Amino acid sequence: MSQVGNLAAWLLESALARGAGPKPALREGDRVWTFDELATNVGKLSGALRTMKLQRGERVLILMRDTLEAAAAILAVIHAGAVAVPVSELSTPDDLQEYVVHAGAVIAFVDDMHEQVVDAVRSETPNLREVICVGAKIPSSQDFHAVLAGATAQPSVPMGTDDISLLLYSAGSGPGELRAVPHCQRTISAAHESFAKALLELTEHDRILSVARLSTAYGLGAGLLLPLAVPAESLLFPGQPQSEPLFAALESYKPTVLFATPSVFAQLAHDAEKNKVAKPLGKLRHAVAGAEGMPERLIPRIRAVLGTEVVVGYGLTEIFQFALAGKSNDPGARPGVCGKPLAGVQVRLVDEDRDPVGPDEIGTLELQSSSLFTGYWGGNNTGEIDLRSDGWFTTRDRFMVDREGYYHHCGRVDDLFKVGGKWVSPSEVERALTAHEGVWE
Repeated sequence: MSQVGNLAAWLLESALARGAGPKPALREGDRVWTFDELATNVGKLSGALRTMKLQRGERVLILMRDTLEAAAAILAVIHAGAVAVPVSELSTPDDLQEYVVHAGAVIAFVDDMHEQVVDAVRSETPNLREVICVGAKIPSSQDFHAVLAGATAQPSVPMGTDDISLLLYSAGSGPGELRAVPHCQRTISAAHESFAKALLELTEHDRILSVARLSTAYGLGAGLLLPLAVPAESLLFPGQPQSEPLFAALESYKPTVLFATPSVFAQLAHDAEKNKVAKPLGKLRHAVAGAEGMPERLIPRIRAVLGTEVVVGYGLTEIFQFALAGKSNDPGARPGVCGKPLAGVQVRLVDEDRDPVGPDEIGTLELQSSSLFTGYWGGNNTGEIDLRSDGWFTTRDRFMVDREGYYHHCGRVDDLFKVGGKWVSPSEVERALTAHEGVWE
């Protein structure tokens, strides 16, 4: 693959060099962009941003549904040497104001559903110079497609492999405690090697459907960046992941890989059983569940009702991928287990003194990886999660590793309590209770 440091150029130029130009890159409903069309639109939008005086390293906020335009905006910002900051489409005006100020965003991309949310905070965010909107209605906004039509494609801005391309707000971020995680070409490339290639063995023949949002590390990787790196075809899903449109997408698109959360798989299993839809995921090569804990009783339902095994993973925004994962039919795998470390990810469990714990003992998870970030935006000052000078990242999650090397999630650090000098997890107690045939929940 190309070794240029600009992440967008690395993805697109590598795909074109491998002959993917005329092949579909992204779909959204009936709309399709080939790799050639995506590269052209990204280059033009990148050029337009530079005519707006966007400087290298400046931050651009993206508040959009998961559409072709959203994908182009994220890539174009990076292509122009700036930093893309995708945020949740559920953001309120208060949330948005905090994001804009925290990231120091100077331009925002929005769609017509979110234009008024951004407009509501513009008087309080004077550094936000421009708003580019798909279907603009407010006079102060620039129309996305008019900007694109009037632009001339430009080559990518040279960047180093460690120059920041993305800021992603981690799931633990909340009012007054925002944690923005920076990523770069180096970390995304490492995630591609570890997650897309070594774990899932994605190829150019795969068709990928992800219902996780592009504003999250899980969704951005699964739905956009990693498919482009393969290069494979990806279907964007801008609507809410309800069963009826998902079943329709599965039928018409015929994906080989589906990325979703356990709650989406649970919903699909419930509705497939209710509506007598026979094993709708039976033709998948991989069903991947992440971003939430996997209930023990759900895996047998996914297997029996949906017709597939499932890859279950534990991931973090800070490494842009799963740290632990396993397939539900792996030898020795069983419900409630997060699997084993991915290739290129080192993990260890430590006690309160950071001494290693033995098998079947609960400890705090620490990890190292080439995809690991190098510190939170604005400094590692949250006081909650520790990236140490020796390169080990201390999470807030407790795990137990059994004698076969499988990792069991035992809750958050502040969830546990000690009994007889040993850490005890409420989730372990709950699992023991619900495993009894006389207890449903």
